[in-house]
Amino acid sequence: MGFSSRLKAHKNILTLETLKFIVEYLVDGNAKQAALRSGIPETYAARQGQWLKKHPMVVAAVENELDDYELRQLRKAVNEINARMEACKTIMGLD
Repeated sequence: MGFSSRLKAHKNILTLETLKFIVEYLVDGNAKQAALRSGIPETYAARQGQWLKKHPMVVAAVENELDDYELRQLRKAVNEINARMEACKTIMGLD
């Protein structure tokens, strides 16, 4: 599946990876660093960061120009999601 096909297939899906990338990308606009900070391995960070910054949900988030308060709220929500994901892993014995 080519790049444009993947982008079209995933344009309406907000994954946890994409959400983490959005939060980090809004900090400094550096796609590679945002990818690294959001947990993408260094081997793939540059390529994945470039792909993610073209994702329609990332583009929309950047265009919305969140203020500092909204960015803090978004980061807090992501941390809560992470905590719940870890709890689910523990319950299922996947940790």
